[in-house]
Amino acid sequence: MGIGLAGRKRGAVYILKQTMSTSVTMKTVAIEAQVTQATVSMCLANNPRIPLATRTRIQAIAERLGYRRNPYVSALMRMRRQGNPPRLWPLLALVNGLDTAAAWRNSTAVTVRQMSEGAIKRAAECGYRAEEFWLGRDGMSGERFSDVLHARGIHGLLLGPMATGVPLPRLKWERFSAVRLGVPLAALTLTTVCNDHFFSSVQVMRECWKLGYRRPGLVMLDMHLERFQGRWNGGLLASSSILRGTKPVRTLLLKSWDDLAPLGEWIKRARPDVIISPFAKIIQTYLVTMGWRLPQDIGLASLACEKQGDECSGIFQNGRLIGATGIDMVISMLEHNETGLPAQAQTLMIEGIWNPGRTLRPAEA
Repeated sequence: MGIGLAGRKRGAVYILKQTMSTSVTMKTVAIEAQVTQATVSMCLANNPRIPLATRTRIQAIAERLGYRRNPYVSALMRMRRQGNPPRLWPLLALVNGLDTAAAWRNSTAVTVRQMSEGAIKRAAECGYRAEEFWLGRDGMSGERFSDVLHARGIHGLLLGPMATGVPLPRLKWERFSAVRLGVPLAALTLTTVCNDHFFSSVQVMRECWKLGYRRPGLVMLDMHLERFQGRWNGGLLASSSILRGTKPVRTLLLKSWDDLAPLGEWIKRARPDVIISPFAKIIQTYLVTMGWRLPQDIGLASLACEKQGDECSGIFQNGRLIGATGIDMVISMLEHNETGLPAQAQTLMIEGIWNPGRTLRPAEA
């Protein structure tokens, strides 16, 4: 790919413009900034040996030109600087904040499991290893946990979903480039990656409305209301004020999925024509056992389908993409020496994909 030259000069240096097909290199940035490639590399790495004004100027030029680091090269260069042989790929920590050591990889929530799988795969693609560490191991404190990771030479953390009601981890954040998977938390200003749960609810409502459903009912656990900060409820209520004729029934909050007796009573009393739930598979099994036909007698839509092409209609969150995106952000922070808790958190939300499935009436009906 080539780089086009503009028709004017700065001194003896041409201004280089990036086109849609351009691959901007470090050399491109160096020519534009009139410095050496070594200086550009040090500036992009926030090396304190370069004056702050110079770092800021060159970083701005790189951003304007659209320069992006190659994570493979960056990881390799870091290993060489540290004297590690190439077989010892840099290590990233997947921090499991759930109740048991295996709770993340064995979670009943398929999206949660997929986050771990996607993170491990993307780390390998980028020349890193991702290894899981359990926050609750041996009852150690957050400070001690930080020391263990630091002793292993780990500087990048991807925090998985946290157990409901447990205190937030008190790590030595200044040592790490850290990203969290899950909805943002006001008390922890970490960069966050998650599904857009509000929009997922809106998507489900819109698709159900197009198929003629007018009495949607949301079923979830008590803890979901707190964990997802009312996003699913909010999407349902917002949609009902926009989609003509929609009259949602009162949301059913269950204590656990082990006791679904309240579900049968709620269906008889509220008479929803479609049930929306993050654990639609469990509800599907219950309905079939009770003699309900899907979708002839009642519709069912999932807020977390296991895969594209799943039998259950609803939203595929794509947990693997969420986990992979989290790793991308950790690596980006590592390459730019961004550590500690930022003053203002950022959240990247991944939109779900609609899966037609077979638990809603067909469109032609």
